[in-house]
Amino acid sequence: MLGSLCIVSLLCVSAAYINDWIYVFAYSWTPEFCYGNNYPGCVLTQPEYWETHFTIHGLWPQYIDGGYPSYCTNVSFDATSIETAIGLETLEKYWPNVQEDTDNANYTSFWEHEWSKHGTCTGLSQIDYFNQTVALIQRFGTPLALTYSVGKTINSQELIKDLAGFNSTVLLCNDNYLSGAYTCWNQFNSIPTNITYCPEDVLRETTCVQDTIYVQAIV
Repeated sequence: MLGSLCIVSLLCVSAAYINDWIYVFAYSWTPEFCYGNNYPGCVLTQPEYWETHFTIHGLWPQYIDGGYPSYCTNVSFDATSIETAIGLETLEKYWPNVQEDTDNANYTSFWEHEWSKHGTCTGLSQIDYFNQTVALIQRFGTPLALTYSVGKTINSQELIKDLAGFNSTVLLCNDNYLSGAYTCWNQFNSIPTNITYCPEDVLRETTCVQDTIYVQAIV
């Protein structure tokens, strides 16, 4: 195994894997997701966090040798427990489902999908899974340079460095417009610990191939 590039800080990169699987933390750039779509949540009635910040797509187990597990148990999603434990406002802020109105019964379907497909493979309880995921976006969310670049352009290499660094960050684009990102995390007892190198199959998913990329603003 490659040696560790850090000692204590979660922000340092460890090139050594702790287990045979890691986490891919998937960010969404919601203004790009909303562009050209008339989803209910994309019609703003007040300022929203996601106008200038990454939001959560999901926290996904990933094998270091390639591939990922999915739909590992039949433990059903319990929206009431999650909303009570974490807070509905917190979930709507950091993990919004803009495809639905917040008062629509289908609003929680995004969270249900992420739990059923990915969360059931973590070994965590539902509450722990959602808590750990929200904690990541709260502590390691959006670089200031990206927030300041909304409606403008940003250097993709600088954004990679500001997120988790080379080999640990994947940028996603639609026609050179930022749509999301992945960062890779070691885990111990299913808890994300520190940034690590992404497996090769994850790194190949990058779709931002230009040095300068556009940062969509909500329109």
